[in-house]
Amino acid sequence: MPEEKNPLSVQTVTVTNDSIYDDIDLNEDATAEIRYQTANDTENISPPIEHKQVEKHDDTIFEVKVCEFEKRGGFFDVHFVFRVETQVEGVVGFTRKRYDTWRRFNDFLVLHEKIVDKYQQKGIIILQPPEKKISVMAKAMASSNNFTDPQLLQRARQLERFMNRLIQHPRIRPDCDIRDFLTLDTELPATNPTPALAGIKMMKAIRVCQETFEKLMAPIGEEVDQWFEITNAMFEDFDSNIRKLYSESQALMAHRKDMAASGEKFAQNLSLLAASEESMTLSLALAALTETYEKASSIWNKQSEINDARFTESIDEYISLLSSLRDVFSDRVHVWHQWKKFQRAFEEKRAKKTEVELTGNGKQDELNKLSLDILENKQKIIAFEKKFDEVSKSIQEEVERFEAGRKVDMKNMLIEYLEDMIKSHTELSKLWQQFEPYAHKIQN
Repeated sequence: MPEEKNPLSVQTVTVTNDSIYDDIDLNEDATAEIRYQTANDTENISPPIEHKQVEKHDDTIFEVKVCEFEKRGGFFDVHFVFRVETQVEGVVGFTRKRYDTWRRFNDFLVLHEKIVDKYQQKGIIILQPPEKKISVMAKAMASSNNFTDPQLLQRARQLERFMNRLIQHPRIRPDCDIRDFLTLDTELPATNPTPALAGIKMMKAIRVCQETFEKLMAPIGEEVDQWFEITNAMFEDFDSNIRKLYSESQALMAHRKDMAASGEKFAQNLSLLAASEESMTLSLALAALTETYEKASSIWNKQSEINDARFTESIDEYISLLSSLRDVFSDRVHVWHQWKKFQRAFEEKRAKKTEVELTGNGKQDELNKLSLDILENKQKIIAFEKKFDEVSKSIQEEVERFEAGRKVDMKNMLIEYLEDMIKSHTELSKLWQQFEPYAHKIQN
């Protein structure tokens, strides 16, 4: 007996000429330079994870940008397509250095389903694509001006994040579906989920129900490898804290938008007051103050949009990654339950065969069938034990990679946030310095 274990008419919209991410100097031995840039039991515990830098491919270039989107189709088939620009060099399977493809939103969803079906059961963490919201697309379709629609701009950024997460993973990078998605200059075979993928979704839903039932009826015992208990608790705590940070970041963004709106209204009232003021000195000061508040409101609004694109969305990305991490842990538990199910069946069949042999009442056909069942269950026990060990090892490697990447991403995100804050406050300081002479004239 094996040793038991537990366990992404035509109106063209340009989003940005560059990626939404700026290059940040993350050298540990050097002081980060702030730059003003415009936004475009103990023995049973596995060895501790060594936090290394994310694997770098110094001799390769692989980057995806979602640069534009277009409104296409007739009255009954109006949809948006996104231009996916790929810069690639030194990656097997890619013969050119640059590719341009146009993909519908559903194409990203189908790609995600395919990647999940192939890799998640192997313990690979896969970022979720943005949710498909009919209300968002209906609003965008009805609007005559989609050039600055914030929801479509956000969707383009999220799709870019999703694709770059996929191609950064060393095991997913060479996938043929990824290559076809990025290189084929034609429509993909199916823009809507195929019946096979629909079946996968149905099976996934059934499996979720099955796993829930298994956890209630036969909960997993005490983990032999306490690393998984410690890691799971750590990520539950991280998930709780990062969700709080996401909520506060959204509140801060909404507050800045309110400040911008209030500043604009205040500037309008100041302008009326300046026009009715008889004193020329005071009228000029009020007019200058009006201009100051108008520009300040523009800065607050711009800062809110930048923080949303760089800070809040980055936090949301990690919330999605943590959700995928929980799915991977859940898959491991499912494998454990399958393993134990066949172990129980093996014991039952073996006990039944022994009973039949002792009583001597059994027929040879029944004994042969029991022997075949015992052999089949034994093979499945060995297969699921091997799969459980492989999934456990893969999850540990994924967590190591996740932690190394999280350290870099969080540092990058905070540096960008501070840079944007300093830039905004510097611009606001210059505005008030320009207003200072008018204030002195009032005093004199």
